[in-house]
Amino acid sequence: MGVRAGDQFVGFVLEQIDKAQKRLPLITSCAERAADQIVRQNGEYLSAGDDGFAGEPVWRAGGIAFLKRYRPDKKAQPPASAADSQRDAPYSDEFMAIQRTASYADIYNIRDAHENDVVLLGFEDERHERDLLAPYLQQLLSSGALILLFASDQTARDVESGFGKRQNLLTITHDVGDGGVIEAKGWREKICSGRSFVQRLHAWLFQAELIGAFLRRGKIPGILLSVTYESPQFFNLPLIHSYRFIPAFDVVPVQPGELGRTYLDHFREITTSVFSTQKEQFQQSAKWLAQAIRSNHKAFALVTHGVNPVGLSGDPGVFSFYSDPNVYYPEMEKICTKDDVALYVGYNWYPPELTAAVARSGAKVVFGLTLVRDLPPRAVIYGPGGPLFHPTSLAQLPKRDNWIYIDTKFAQYDGTLKIPGYPIPALCTSDLTNNLIYWRFVADTVELLGQS
Repeated sequence: MGVRAGDQFVGFVLEQIDKAQKRLPLITSCAERAADQIVRQNGEYLSAGDDGFAGEPVWRAGGIAFLKRYRPDKKAQPPASAADSQRDAPYSDEFMAIQRTASYADIYNIRDAHENDVVLLGFEDERHERDLLAPYLQQLLSSGALILLFASDQTARDVESGFGKRQNLLTITHDVGDGGVIEAKGWREKICSGRSFVQRLHAWLFQAELIGAFLRRGKIPGILLSVTYESPQFFNLPLIHSYRFIPAFDVVPVQPGELGRTYLDHFREITTSVFSTQKEQFQQSAKWLAQAIRSNHKAFALVTHGVNPVGLSGDPGVFSFYSDPNVYYPEMEKICTKDDVALYVGYNWYPPELTAAVARSGAKVVFGLTLVRDLPPRAVIYGPGGPLFHPTSLAQLPKRDNWIYIDTKFAQYDGTLKIPGYPIPALCTSDLTNNLIYWRFVADTVELLGQS
């Protein structure tokens, strides 16, 4: 049958990793400039653009805790106290995930940028870029803030033509055009959003090099911690409300490019290993998904940690998509039938309520999660459901003929960078991994549909 569409997308990802490696010196120089502004001028660190690009470094593990969202149309709120955050939450717990509360979102909106600020600006959706890039640039350039524009080569040329060369505008570009990047036989338009993937890849690579630039200036950045064993939630409160850089640690500098290369090498390993030993599982899963769609049943995509393809060019819309499935299991029980298929790509825990809800309907389940290797002395409590079950082997999970398990193989607690002298790993790996797996399933499923 030749090269499968999913294999083509994996090849595209590996090619973009290699290209990003070649762009690393430029990205490092941008990080040096940004670190100077933040450290020496006490600048705010902001992100701007559409939700896909601008929201990622704010919300994911390994983001830098003082990065805030530039939203000129939103009103920022003053920081809430810990007690207020607890009252905002739908439940109260010592290890409450503060990033899930309304207060957290409110304090991370900023309407105005200033000349000492640094702003990451980018778009995953070209339609949002067409509508918002020019007005955002006009506002941000006039503020004097340092802007780092993540965009295609063509967009960067258009910006220079329209705005001229500016001292406070740096560009980190790629050669991926608009629309999809993979051709599938029998499908009119190209599929899989290459733009969204490479934009995120460059953003995380920049984050790695920014952390390194801070270390070279004697600073350890406050890491925005996710719900991991290494990061009990009480760390989040001071990191959000009190300071940007963590005191009381000896800061060991790293060489320029070291953290960026570490991240790229780690993600290259994930990309090659996640499929090499699980080809049969991926192929059978795509057959299930295509058969459900072909027979006018539902193929649910229940994906966590940063996957948000709705509206992107390259997404054919064949899946019924849910971006935070862990809160949807009561609904899933109502809408699933035995001829549906639920594709779940999650984090590093097993959600028994969700899978039980789907199982009661008799639907098929394709279940992806990352296994952990080193269980800590105390399990995390995330929400009202009690301690999370973090499996160390797929053999620990229930067996059913209509279920398939996939090990997604990102870093077991998400962070992959080891900062010298600091006990918590940094930089999210789940975001790109789950996007890789989602688009792989899109490619394989659409290819099978095109053959029918």
